[in-house]
Amino acid sequence: MYYRVRKPYPYGDYVCAAPASGLRCPAAAAMRSDWLEDYVLSRYRAATGVCGPVSRTDLLAAGTRVIVSKGRCGGGAERLVGPDTSRRRS
Repeated sequence: MYYRVRKPYPYGDYVCAAPASGLRCPAAAAMRSDWLEDYVLSRYRAATGVCGPVSRTDLLAAGTRVIVSKGRCGGGAERLVGPDTSRRRS
């Protein structure tokens, strides 16, 4: 996935990199960057007990990986509640 700027919003999106590479992804996914970043940081902090700032280097050194799959779709209000974690793999 790669980060894509969403003008004029203060956040962007993480989107599947396959189409940008000319490939077709059977399960392309995208997610608002602020939701994904908040979720990853909260899970990292819960797992490690870290309370202060967390850098990208910290996440990479810990081997942090995130799997994003299609969840709720459409433009309704249900998309504003944050990421759908019901299908997340442990």
